[in-house]
Amino acid sequence: MARIIEKLKSNSLFFKLTLIMLISSISISVITAFAIINISKKLFINNFSITNTKILKQIQANSSDLNDKVINVINTVNDSWAFRRYLSEYDCNPIEQFNIIYNFKQDLKIKESSLDSENIDFLLIGTNNSTYIGSSALLTTPVEEIKKNKITLNSLNAPDKLLYQYSNSGFTSLTKNNNCVIATKVLQDRNTRKQFGMIYVIIHESVFNKLYSSFTTEGNDVVMISSTGTILSSNKHDLIGTNNENLLNEAKKIHNDNLKYLNVNLNKKHYTILAEYMPIYDFYLVNIIDTNKALNDMYSIKEVIFICSIIIAISVSILFMVTRRTTKPLRILVEEMSKITEGNFNNHINLQGSWEIRKLSNSFNYMLDGLSDHVEKLLKAEKNQRKAELSALQMQINPHFIYNTLASIKWLVLKGDKEKSSETINSFISLLQNTISETSETITVAQEIENLKNYVFINETRYGDNIKVNFHVLPNCNDYKIPKLILQPFIENAFFHAFTENTEGRIHVFISEKNNKLFCEIVDNGKGMNETQVSSLYSSPSSKHKHFTGIGIKNVDDRIKLLYGNEYGVTIDSKINIGTTINIYLPLIIT
Repeated sequence: MARIIEKLKSNSLFFKLTLIMLISSISISVITAFAIINISKKLFINNFSITNTKILKQIQANSSDLNDKVINVINTVNDSWAFRRYLSEYDCNPIEQFNIIYNFKQDLKIKESSLDSENIDFLLIGTNNSTYIGSSALLTTPVEEIKKNKITLNSLNAPDKLLYQYSNSGFTSLTKNNNCVIATKVLQDRNTRKQFGMIYVIIHESVFNKLYSSFTTEGNDVVMISSTGTILSSNKHDLIGTNNENLLNEAKKIHNDNLKYLNVNLNKKHYTILAEYMPIYDFYLVNIIDTNKALNDMYSIKEVIFICSIIIAISVSILFMVTRRTTKPLRILVEEMSKITEGNFNNHINLQGSWEIRKLSNSFNYMLDGLSDHVEKLLKAEKNQRKAELSALQMQINPHFIYNTLASIKWLVLKGDKEKSSETINSFISLLQNTISETSETITVAQEIENLKNYVFINETRYGDNIKVNFHVLPNCNDYKIPKLILQPFIENAFFHAFTENTEGRIHVFISEKNNKLFCEIVDNGKGMNETQVSSLYSSPSSKHKHFTGIGIKNVDDRIKLLYGNEYGVTIDSKINIGTTINIYLPLIIT
């Protein structure tokens, strides 16, 4: 997983450019395809609407023939004296009644032949409740019920108008339980305006359906809707008889605003609606076009997507190869540049490619040469500086420490304690050798502990053995390298500041491994310090009391961080009347 992440990082520029080009190609293809589809959609709908509008007008014109035939039959009945007598007179002898029936049948013979006898029937009901059916069908609805029907009442409220109204069933055995459009007209004397009956021309819905049946296709439907919102004819048979106010309002809007068409959303689908008003019938002829189905017939979305995918694949492939060839020299240059952080200044490169790439390559090689010389000089200067600093520290041994130590030895000699004076001299010599004569910047843990023991022994000789120092070093830590004089300042600080008024005390030095670091811990049970005193140890560059070297705790902490980094250094934890704990973290460096 780490190798994959590293690989992605090294090729990040290539992947970014490829991703940008891929997104750009897809975006351009999608936007172009969408724009073409949108333009073709508008063009298609506009042309389609022009064609369908002409067809709707033609259907409207053809429907007037049916109206003319209905009017002819109504006028014939209304103007016939025989029908007037038959529908209005109450008392007729059989001979007169026979003559009347004979005469009005003669009057209707020619008119009836012009009607579709299978799908159109008419019914006459007189004021005397006499009835007449144009076909051989039987009356299936009682006369009184027909007179109370809404269709009859609407016609009586407009006696001078010919009304076309929807009914889900006719009044005769021929039209019973069939969707019908019933044309009604009040029969009245033209001179006296006296009503003598009502005519019902019952037209089967299929008569209207024939007007547009050859025009409809899947997704291209036709609806005839009345001014009250009732759908009375449609190629969608399940819509017949239902009420649709929304569709009626759209049709009225097209007619009133003289619009070519309207784009609407019905039942979460997109439709284009065209409409023509049929004033003869007071109907709206509505053409409903399912836009998606119509467009699918014109072009295939899958085919458009497939073509776009091919274009994108070809474009991306070309861009991929060009981008990879362009970014490869840059990737190599980045990889080589990253090696500089590892101190490798000899990785000269010779990149081939564009003028810019060659220029970068030459500039990089020139920079490497300059950096190599500069770093070499810096390292040499830093090394000399460290030696000088160490020499300065070694020369900082307080002369008073030497005077007092020699005075103590003299006192031991005069006292006649040859053994202890000899040990003190040996410890003093060893301490001076390891601090002044030894120029190496680092020593082993074992050597540092030996120096500390000599330092402690000399202090015990001078000040007594009230303060005991114990060393606890794990065997595996003896050979680790540490900076010289890194622990001594803390022993000195504990020796002379943690215990006052000649009180007894203990100092413990622990050295072990912890969290893959060398962990040095110096613990005393002295009087402890408050936070202000602890902070002063960090801020003070050197000790105020120079008992040995005068190297301050801050100098030790700064020296560790300078050598090894900020994750190493010194931490102090102290509590009043409990004691102080010094923690020193160093890297594990073996000899």
